[in-house]
Amino acid sequence: MSRVTNLNVRTSTVTSAAVAETPSAPPPPPPPPPAIEVHSAVPRAVTVYDEIVIEGKLKPFLEINKAIAPPPLNEQVDLFAKVLATLRSVLHQAAACRKPDDKALAEILSPLQAGIEAVTRAKEAARKEREWFNHFTVIADGTAFIGWVTVQPKPGPYVNEIKESTAYYTNRILKDFKEKDPRHAEWVRAFNGVLDGMKRYVMEFHTTGLVWNANMNHHLQGIPVSEYESSRSQLVSGPLPPPPQAGSPSSPAAPAGGVAAVFADLNRGADVTKGLRKVDKSEMIHKNPALRAGSVVPATAKKPVKPTPVKPTKPQALMGKKPAKFALEGNKWIIEYQENESGLEAANADITQVINLFACKNTTVIIKGKVNAVTLVNCTKTSVLVESVVSSVSITKSPS
Repeated sequence: MSRVTNLNVRTSTVTSAAVAETPSAPPPPPPPPPAIEVHSAVPRAVTVYDEIVIEGKLKPFLEINKAIAPPPLNEQVDLFAKVLATLRSVLHQAAACRKPDDKALAEILSPLQAGIEAVTRAKEAARKEREWFNHFTVIADGTAFIGWVTVQPKPGPYVNEIKESTAYYTNRILKDFKEKDPRHAEWVRAFNGVLDGMKRYVMEFHTTGLVWNANMNHHLQGIPVSEYESSRSQLVSGPLPPPPQAGSPSSPAAPAGGVAAVFADLNRGADVTKGLRKVDKSEMIHKNPALRAGSVVPATAKKPVKPTPVKPTKPQALMGKKPAKFALEGNKWIIEYQENESGLEAANADITQVINLFACKNTTVIIKGKVNAVTLVNCTKTSVLVESVVSSVSITKSPS
């Protein structure tokens, strides 16, 4: 009986040790952090922007432009429409977020800046469209009204100033097409309507500058810009693609070279000689003493390759030199083909004027005053000293 009791004790001891050595299940992973809640409802400032600017003014302008404009102008107007769509995103973000610092604000507005530059480049690329170049200029200069988002405390009057700066070119369109096609007058009215609609919207919702969400209500207060951007990226990002399976077929391996290739050819038997050509008697050394003396079989003569003629380039000194130009036409400074000029000065420039430099070389231009925009195209070693620019400084194909 004591032996049975000792056996039971030993059995229970072994069972307890086995249970103790069994690895325990890993603890469950911690729950993910709560997602940041971004209200999906479109703010009223954005819905009114859609009603007044996008649906009310931009859509009719796109329709008349598509009816009469050539493809290059349609492309520029599409870029113009994309700038207004980018502005809508900025307005939506401003309605949801607290006002950021200057560095974050510059990052938010950088897509607007890039859009304005793209519209300006489209104008410079369309200089061959002489009949339509006034239209290109109106779009390029007028897009600067987007800059109201940085103007305080009177962004509404700034939009009106940009409209007035395009009046010179819109009047030329009305004059040039008065007898040809009256639809161009409708085009001008539709474009001016976009600026008028923007001014009306700004005066109603952003009277003294771009308004950010400063509501102190716990449920309505603005969120930081970083949280807004991260939450938006989570909404638009999709799932990652699955990793490749271990059993997926791999690409065929390259054939082995060296000794392995030699043995592979030998294993082909008689087929290995199929690629050899028959040797002519004139190439046999034992039948030609001259070849035995030289110990070298002459190579088969090849036909000489005829060199491709190279088209001569015209020397730079013989190219026709176009006359230099430095003039103020309407609200646009035209500075073209200037060379080795060190003191060209555009004096008394104002906010409605645009500075255009084209094909200048070794030239320095001094701009005194606050101007709307500065554009350099095909300029070499050209310097521009400007006191202040409202919209942008665009440089295209201008090395050094």
